[in-house]
Amino acid sequence: MKETFKRVKADISLSAVLCIILGFIVFVWPQETIELFCKILAVVLMIMGVVNLISYFMDQVSHRFSGILGLVVLLVGLWIFLRPASVVSLIPIIIGVILVLHGIQDFRLALEARGHGYEKWWTMLILAGINLLLGVLCMVNAFGLAKLATQLIGVALIYDGASDLWIVNRTLRAAREAREVGDALESDYKEVDDETRGI
Repeated sequence: MKETFKRVKADISLSAVLCIILGFIVFVWPQETIELFCKILAVVLMIMGVVNLISYFMDQVSHRFSGILGLVVLLVGLWIFLRPASVVSLIPIIIGVILVLHGIQDFRLALEARGHGYEKWWTMLILAGINLLLGVLCMVNAFGLAKLATQLIGVALIYDGASDLWIVNRTLRAAREAREVGDALESDYKEVDDETRGI
């Protein structure tokens, strides 16, 4: 179980860091390198897809959603890499889909944190909700493709990565603390049981 937690943290953290890097690229070079951006976006998406697929195949029971997410992201990345010029206008939609999927993932982690007794799990729901909202705004192309609007998309990606990192760390900390409490209770029970038998 401990190794599973570490793998989940590594998978989501890598995806989050890639989103932050991608967000900075979009913010700094909003229009000047749009075709290069398409290639970078494609590579990042493919890496994210492969990471999620690996997570799924290593633990199919706990990470069914990772398999679906990984396959979708990988296919989108391949499509963009092969036909970058034809998807320039679709970039906000593609990024929006990523943000929505990450928002759903964050909702799941928030509920998991609540199950482990984390009292402020609702703050994760708020962050996940903002992620979903930003994703929907991108999908309906609310920002457009102007320079400032594209920079806003970059900010959304940076927020997505940063919030994902915070949420996964809080969830895994709550899981670890709950496990430690459970182990302590089990140890106390065994001691009492041993003392009772000794009597």
